[in-house]
Amino acid sequence: MAASASQKTAPEGGQGGLVLTLIISCATAVALGLAMVLISIDRTELGYSVQRLKNEVQTRTNHNTQLEVERERLLSPYVLGKKAAELGMRAARPGQTRRMDNGTLETVPR
Repeated sequence: MAASASQKTAPEGGQGGLVLTLIISCATAVALGLAMVLISIDRTELGYSVQRLKNEVQTRTNHNTQLEVERERLLSPYVLGKKAAELGMRAARPGQTRRMDNGTLETVPR
């Protein structure tokens, strides 16, 4: 009878180790699966951030181009002449232009 009792406990001990190994394997698989999901979520969020930043760069580049075109238009001789006429400005007459060189003031003949 003692021999049969030891035979019954031996398989149960082996099955206990198998169950423990199975539980640890399942827990590891779940943990790895969760890690993969979290990495996938981070990668997706990073992709959206990169796309948003690319769009912002494109928007700023377009705005910069528009500002350069507007600046060139405003500095054109035609627009400057028109604005000067609106403000009552005209070309300097002879003797009205002065230049300072080395601290001396001299009238520029025209």
